[in-house]
Amino acid sequence: MKVSEEPDLCPIARALACVGDSWTLLILRDAFQGATRFDQFQRGLGIASNMLTRRLERMVDNGLLEKHRYQTRPPRFEYRLTDKGRGLAPVLLTLYAWGEHHLPIAARGVELVHRDSGEPIVPVIYDRHQGTPLVPRDVVMVAGPDATPAMRQRAERARAQGEILLTSVMEDTAAADPLAEAAAAPSAEITGQRRR
Repeated sequence: MKVSEEPDLCPIARALACVGDSWTLLILRDAFQGATRFDQFQRGLGIASNMLTRRLERMVDNGLLEKHRYQTRPPRFEYRLTDKGRGLAPVLLTLYAWGEHHLPIAARGVELVHRDSGEPIVPVIYDRHQGTPLVPRDVVMVAGPDATPAMRQRAERARAQGEILLTSVMEDTAAADPLAEAAAAPSAEITGQRRR
């Protein structure tokens, strides 16, 4: 799948090339929940062994997981998260929150809670430099010094139209969206904030 005309220049395109399918994200989810062995991933996901083998190899090649032998006869391996893989925790937490808000169901299979208090949390993304939570209306992509003409055009279009559209959408949905409410409150870390 070709995701962009300039995949090397766009961080989103590069990220999608590394983790751009649902199986990869689900393997990461299970790895964050303690799975390390092939059979644990296979049981947890119900994925075919040949497909899981390909995904794990790709994730090792992309530096998301490290492969460690834990048995020699027959050879068996564990797959452990690398720093690069652990760096995707905010992405998974944000996907969790998005799924809870936009695709809710009556059953409660899992919940995000604070490790120490056990209280529910709502993930928040914030700008470390400004020390403030980020909301779409406050963020715009600008063309970098090496941007292609197509990238410059998208950046200009985003600046011209995006500000009007995002402001309108955010004003209409902010009151009904718990993520927007959480983003409006002070936050100390990207990994979560307690729900009030």
